[in-house]
Amino acid sequence: MTILGAGASGLSTAITLARNDIDVQVFEKEAHAGGRFKYDFQCLRTFEKGQSDPLQEFKQLGIMIKPYKKIQRIIRLSRSYSFEVVSAKTPLYYLVSRGKNHTSLDSQLTRQALQYGVDIVYNSNVKHETIDIIATGPPKADSIGYGEIYEDAHIDDTVYVFLDTQYSPHGYLCILPGENPGEAEIMNGTCDPTLDMHTLKSLYERALQDNEVLRRILDGATRKSVQSGIGCYTLVDSPYINSQYYVGEAAGLQDASAFFGIRYAVISGYLAASSILTGTEYARLITQTFGNQLNFERKRSEVFKTVTNERLDKMFQSIVQQFGHELTVEEYDSLRGSGV
Repeated sequence: MTILGAGASGLSTAITLARNDIDVQVFEKEAHAGGRFKYDFQCLRTFEKGQSDPLQEFKQLGIMIKPYKKIQRIIRLSRSYSFEVVSAKTPLYYLVSRGKNHTSLDSQLTRQALQYGVDIVYNSNVKHETIDIIATGPPKADSIGYGEIYEDAHIDDTVYVFLDTQYSPHGYLCILPGENPGEAEIMNGTCDPTLDMHTLKSLYERALQDNEVLRRILDGATRKSVQSGIGCYTLVDSPYINSQYYVGEAAGLQDASAFFGIRYAVISGYLAASSILTGTEYARLITQTFGNQLNFERKRSEVFKTVTNERLDKMFQSIVQQFGHELTVEEYDSLRGSGV
């Protein structure tokens, strides 16, 4: 079997096939696995309703991923109000790095694939038509993100999420603690179709100037690198067409509201491999596994697009009045359809 793309979805497909004695060759156009990313940080959410711990879920599928950090505190901020979500026992997010560094998710999956005998060819330029499984990432930009990684930031093991339509229309700005002490990534993301990367960068820079919390965290910090990228949540007409399987964002499997894609990537890769191994219809496996989640995220995204700063402030004020400034996971989960 041949796979185009050595990212999370392509390597998860390859691992599953190779574990079942299928010869697999993966073609990657860049010089390293996860070629879309040089050095980046991403979240795996753990508190989705009806969903098990994602790392345990992956482990049951035979795919091992180790995060660099567990997050048990989120601070969410509108213009005038804020509240915290705190989990005393289980993580709210797992953080993983992406790119060519040794500890990244992509490097971890590469090592597993090689253990099972997968052949990975880098710097390759192979035509899509000759490939069995397409794992090439987003084919179009439904969402875009711009951000930067800093050193010596005043950051603890907390994720910050800023909802402000002036700086992040149809999206949000977030801060993630990095792998190393004092390291932080600030990312501004949007699914506003009228914005280009240059405009989003300008909004990001204005947010850093205007936002007191961001200024405090970055006081004395040094910019290490610039990050930018795209995401796609437009589902393909069929994830299996012309004898080819589409996995991950190549199939449009992405969270339309929060821009989370790792779980979709890993599990869709496993499902494509299962379809090949068992003959079960791939589209049916996708619907059975992700249908409810995809529908919820798309409805939430439409609500989110209509939210104004005034409405956000009212919602945050109401939340604080009802629960106080600190919410449990269960209390927060009851609010997630509202756009906060």
